[in-house]
Amino acid sequence: MDYQAVAEIINRNSGLYTIITNKGREKKRIFLSSDGNVCEFASHSRKRGYAIPLNVVESWRSIEKVQRNEADTVAKFRRYAARASFPSAFVRKCLAADPAKNCYENRLTTGTRIDGEIISLNAIERYAPYSVREFRKALMERRPYHSCRFDFRGYDGSLWIEIAEKDDSYYREGDVKAGFNKECRGYLNGYYYSLIDDEHFIGTDID
Repeated sequence: MDYQAVAEIINRNSGLYTIITNKGREKKRIFLSSDGNVCEFASHSRKRGYAIPLNVVESWRSIEKVQRNEADTVAKFRRYAARASFPSAFVRKCLAADPAKNCYENRLTTGTRIDGEIISLNAIERYAPYSVREFRKALMERRPYHSCRFDFRGYDGSLWIEIAEKDDSYYREGDVKAGFNKECRGYLNGYYYSLIDDEHFIGTDID
């Protein structure tokens, strides 16, 4: 594709795109920088990224923005968050989400293909009963917990809980910060899920 044609497509329309190349299909979170460069968002970032080389962009055959029923996904975040019995900045953000905006715009996720994907503690318990039992106990007692890595559907799984010790611009003292990491075997990158109620994690990020 022509570099300028790509720039015009993504100008003021950043987000997740399906990109067709000679090697197949891939998805990237891309945006147009203030100086007109086609860029890919850095992992875990909604604002920063790095320029994609000219020759890479020109090797693309086509790009198309991923369209989802975002209203349903945002409603899903709100529905699950309403069940939480623990204090959480993430849960409050979910409950306050604007249904007219998507997950990325509501800052619930980094805009990935696992947005809204649910994994339950019951599903994890089949692979790591001890870790789930300790996680549930720590959540009930509002104390930190970090499991060892365990096998989960061919990935390295791990559970964690942190408790906010003081108020800041986002957290309140006592807030629960918890999640489930599903990482590639032997590596520290993969799929990340945030605890949204007492029994479920929801997809928010890919590294």
